[in-house]
Amino acid sequence: MNNTKEIIKIQSHIRKYLSYRDVNDKRFGVILNKLVDKLSLRICKYHELFSLPLIGEQWEETLHRSFEDIGYSTTWVPNRSHKIGEDMSLKNISKTRISCKSGQLVKNKTLDKNCVKFNGSRTTSYKTLEEKIRHLSKSHDDYYFMLSKTKPFNFRYKLLVFNSSICKVDKLDWCLSKSGKSWNGNGAFIATIGKSMSDQLWTTFPIDKIQYVIDIDCRKI
Repeated sequence: MNNTKEIIKIQSHIRKYLSYRDVNDKRFGVILNKLVDKLSLRICKYHELFSLPLIGEQWEETLHRSFEDIGYSTTWVPNRSHKIGEDMSLKNISKTRISCKSGQLVKNKTLDKNCVKFNGSRTTSYKTLEEKIRHLSKSHDDYYFMLSKTKPFNFRYKLLVFNSSICKVDKLDWCLSKSGKSWNGNGAFIATIGKSMSDQLWTTFPIDKIQYVIDIDCRKI
């Protein structure tokens, strides 16, 4: 009987968590809907001056200023922070830790899907694969704002916005590559930790699993 009560209690906590997350995602979707026009305008303004893709700290500040355009303050500061995960969050709104990323749009043969490929943290300070996976799967952020493009760059982006929990690498099956030069993770998406690249994580994730996909076209027409 006690075990039954404990199971019911656990299930209740899970339902509350999922309900809270769903409400939070819907609220974030409303904010994103307001943001898109202002953000697209700022990105295209950037390309009135520059031909290279918008990346790094310039991408962070562009997003920060776009949030300000629609009345939301963020925690972003221009200090070239190398903090893992979170680059900013919306002030006074919980569960809005944002990691600004760049991604490359690719067609992956293994998954046979259109995907985005992006990098993650370096993990040389963690000695075993288990330690690396545990570190990479911790909660460092809530959402990815990923400004993705093709190679070569054609002044068109796909802004991919999604809950970062959907690509945690502890969901994958990991093994050492035949060459011994990397660890490879396989599952609903794929990932690699390359030994020759400071044990940096590279993830390839299907576009059709991403909640918000927004086209931004900055070509001169």
